[in-house]
Amino acid sequence: MHNTKQRLEYPKFLLAILFLSLISAPAAFAQSGGSEDGTASRPFEFNLNSSFGGLFFQDQIGLQIARSGVMIESSIDKDLYTLGTNDLISINIEGAQPVQMRGIIVNPQGEIVLPVVGVIKVVGKTITEAQTEIKNRVSETFKDPEVSISLDQPRPLTIHINGEIPHPGKYVIPAQSRVDFAIYQSVTDGQRSPGANATYSASDLLKKNYTFRNIKIARANGKKDTADLVTYYSTGSFSDNPFVRDGDIITIYKANTDDARISLSGAVRAPFEVQFLESDTPYSLLRIAGGFSSDADTSSLLLLRRTNDSIDQIELSSNQWKTFKLQPNDRLIAKLDEQKMEAASAWIQGEVNLPGNFPIVNGSTTAYELLEMAGNFTNQALPPAGYLIRAGSIENEVPNKFNAELMKRTSDQLAQGLQYLELENQLSQNRVHVDLSNDQQLKKVKLFDGDRLFVPRDENTIFVFGQVNNPGYFPFESEVSSVDRYIDRAGGFALAADKERVFVIKAGSKTWYKPGNTPLNSGDMIFVDREPYDELNAKRSYRIQREQLKNTRIQLIMTALTTITSIVTTLVAIDVIRR
Repeated sequence: MHNTKQRLEYPKFLLAILFLSLISAPAAFAQSGGSEDGTASRPFEFNLNSSFGGLFFQDQIGLQIARSGVMIESSIDKDLYTLGTNDLISINIEGAQPVQMRGIIVNPQGEIVLPVVGVIKVVGKTITEAQTEIKNRVSETFKDPEVSISLDQPRPLTIHINGEIPHPGKYVIPAQSRVDFAIYQSVTDGQRSPGANATYSASDLLKKNYTFRNIKIARANGKKDTADLVTYYSTGSFSDNPFVRDGDIITIYKANTDDARISLSGAVRAPFEVQFLESDTPYSLLRIAGGFSSDADTSSLLLLRRTNDSIDQIELSSNQWKTFKLQPNDRLIAKLDEQKMEAASAWIQGEVNLPGNFPIVNGSTTAYELLEMAGNFTNQALPPAGYLIRAGSIENEVPNKFNAELMKRTSDQLAQGLQYLELENQLSQNRVHVDLSNDQQLKKVKLFDGDRLFVPRDENTIFVFGQVNNPGYFPFESEVSSVDRYIDRAGGFALAADKERVFVIKAGSKTWYKPGNTPLNSGDMIFVDREPYDELNAKRSYRIQREQLKNTRIQLIMTALTTITSIVTTLVAIDVIRR
């Protein structure tokens, strides 16, 4: 009896195989559009070519999906993904004769149509539920089948974004998109093409003034969810930036200045102030801040809370951080650990016996002590030209730090004077001249973490430049103290030199002096200025005018002499006639 029934089922099975083979090729051709040479591309291509030593298989549908360029962030969970219209699936049936069907699309009615088996409704079912449904239907035709479904290409998602945003409405986005990607265009330009490789910037998104810590998500199945993008971008927690699903309604509101806030500052990596959430804990806020800084007291946090007209201070030990109930507008502060300040260090580089990085006590160790740790100078050092570069941290800033804009506020400078202020502001404000040969000065210079002390090399030269015939470096001789001697070695003054404007520029401080007002030392520079172009032109004009005036005077004198001579001649003639 069993054999008879099995023989009756074989014709059905063979009919199904024949039917599948008939519909597979045209269906594949319709999806692929044919090959470049006008021939149809088949969904499966087999070749028993001996060069491969066996079976060669090429999946044309898979290649087409790969060429589509639609990126999927991660694998899809069969128990969670709900099938819908335009999902592309493959069905594998294991039985007496295995059957594989690729490129099966869920039609607009939410159904798939299988040869022999017929129409099966799968919309709204998870992949696992659809497998069970298809197996039940296939069992009516095939004996004891095992059915598995693969999602070849998920359909684009249709979501709805509303709230106080510039571009509310319906958006079609790629499957497996997270909330931040889904909402980006709705708060920027409102454009999104599901086939395009759209990109977005987290920093640009968070610059928008919206409640990104409390994005509301209403799922199509009635469930509610939220997204906290501030936490996600700070910690990488995917649970705070979930995947969107087909039919989701996402609501975003504008952030208001009177919204409750919360902050964490002090000895943390990234101090912040953000919108307050009921779910906030000291532990979750510490994660947003990136954890403690290296100099923090990690045993407790200080909570400042306003009550009526006073500010209460509450010490929170580490075992309270995950459970303590925070309130709107609480302020948390991570304290510094003074003992951890031992990690501070400063650099000394250049002509010392032991250059390198040395431990210091912040704001206490002096440049003199650092120099001692480095074994003092080498024989090639030039101590007067040394300098200190302050690190860029706040504690290293000097109280009288140069600020051109603040100076302009109470200045009566004209345009040229303000331009000079801007030029001064461009100079390095972190460079401090230190005369390393002056022990008293070194003992007064306090060092901070990251400071760098430089000891230049003494090349025993004087640099002569400007309006000299052969500018360059010349050997320094201690017995030669005359500036003119070094100018002579540089070929003497050039034609345009202004001999009244010769300067000595000191090594290290770069201070300008007139010759005679400072001794010449190794590393100094001698600069010979030139007559300004406008003064040269003025002198030339003056010389021309002077020559013209001289000629005019000569002409006047000659005219006067001629006149006087004529008068004398006339008088003499009259006198002769009278006689």
